[in-house]
Amino acid sequence: MINKKLSIIVAALLFVSLTATQCNNNNKEESSKEETKSSGSSITPKELPVVVPGFNFPEDSNTIYSWMNNKGFPNNYDSASVYKHAWGVWAGLTANSGEVLYGDSLRIFETWLGISEIQDMIVAGDTKGGCDGAVKKTSRTGLEHPRQFGHGPAVFLKHALLRKKNNDTIDVNPGFWVTVSYDPNAACYASTNSILKQSVINKYAVANGIGNIPAFPQKSITIKPTYIVGSATDSLIQIPAWNGPKDTAYSSNLWPTVVYADVKNRQQPNKKLIPAGANDNDPAHIAAATCNVSDFVNFKVDAKMAAFMNKQDSTQGLSGGGKAIAGQVAILVAMHVTTKEISNWTWQTYYWTPDPSNPYKPSSNLAASLMPAQLQGTAAGHYAVVTSYAMVIPNQPLVGGTNKGVVPIYGYNPYLESGFDTSFNGGNLVFPNKLNPRFYFGDQTNCMTCHTLATPTSLMTKGGVTNDIYSTVQYISNNDPFFVNKVRLDFAWSIQGTLINDAPPAKKE
Repeated sequence: MINKKLSIIVAALLFVSLTATQCNNNNKEESSKEETKSSGSSITPKELPVVVPGFNFPEDSNTIYSWMNNKGFPNNYDSASVYKHAWGVWAGLTANSGEVLYGDSLRIFETWLGISEIQDMIVAGDTKGGCDGAVKKTSRTGLEHPRQFGHGPAVFLKHALLRKKNNDTIDVNPGFWVTVSYDPNAACYASTNSILKQSVINKYAVANGIGNIPAFPQKSITIKPTYIVGSATDSLIQIPAWNGPKDTAYSSNLWPTVVYADVKNRQQPNKKLIPAGANDNDPAHIAAATCNVSDFVNFKVDAKMAAFMNKQDSTQGLSGGGKAIAGQVAILVAMHVTTKEISNWTWQTYYWTPDPSNPYKPSSNLAASLMPAQLQGTAAGHYAVVTSYAMVIPNQPLVGGTNKGVVPIYGYNPYLESGFDTSFNGGNLVFPNKLNPRFYFGDQTNCMTCHTLATPTSLMTKGGVTNDIYSTVQYISNNDPFFVNKVRLDFAWSIQGTLINDAPPAKKE
């Protein structure tokens, strides 16, 4: 009797279980169908949202200038307000956009058109494609090699070919890739003005004077996401961990410490990391230095992306750390971000750090302490912030300022600029540093100082190397004699790098 009753109970439970499973499966199937239906095969670029209370975008330029000229703060510079604003930008960039591409939920910045996509529409004669979501993305923006590494003797940021560890379970030679993207406002400006055409740039040339392209609109944002792309078939991906500046060329292949990203996300959330030596094979040390891939902003490389990356390798003669294949993991390690809220743009850059509460310079504990609650404990909260809303302190006027009696603002990203050596100011270029001629290296730079020199043409160094003219940190006036007979590109090196050669330059240097 008992066995009979037990059999009935088991049968009933099985029925309920099977019915529930079937219902769940049906719900999942319907949910999956609905997601696919809603996502389609395209995404619409979204503008930066405001997700942090008290953050404004675009902020009034007078408010931003007041932060840089506030006499009541140390060194006449309200760095706390600047950091808060930069964190508000980051929170908006990394917020969920609501856009889904083939099952992947995209962050706001991932919906934006890449500069190569904008170039394609301009070549096609489309002057409205960047506006109001007229052109929708059908794939992620293709990853490319950082063009800035191809100028002069700068060290290409790439790992040495180290031996595999732990029975080939660690990818120790991932590739290094970037994209450059414009928000909808910058994309609309670029396409409407056909600003990537050399013939258009020529219209703004001034004989024996300084030419300027029309300024980007105030809401414009341009970004440079930077990724390490590693194998998903290995258990771990080795990632160089920044340990502070050295005032020398200090590319990531020289950094002594690393962390490991667990592609299977088996690590305890918010684990305290202890970076390991780059060639340390001790399993305990590797374990202590291992976090989850989910501690990084990341995505899976698809077949179209892999094909684009391999095309870059074949045309540029670079290995990128190995042949790209679908399924690899693209891990965001850094991002340059600039907004046109002020004439010289605001400049902020973000880099992944093992301990976001205590980052190495050029970030600071003050910057870390101001991270908004919306970011803390998330993947986007694992990044440090650096700002350079001015070139020097005290802040100087747009024209007619000085390099005397000022203090430099260091604003660079370790993953992008730390490897630069004398390609900046090593005595062989035509633009000397008027603040300190001993500033030579990437950790002595400032985003605004570097980008103010953006013009359509490269110059020839005394050593015979064609080189874009960069500069270490100093004040540079917007009417510096260097700009005579050139057209200034409103700080956008991205324009120079994607110019459509439909006419010779207006005037050769």
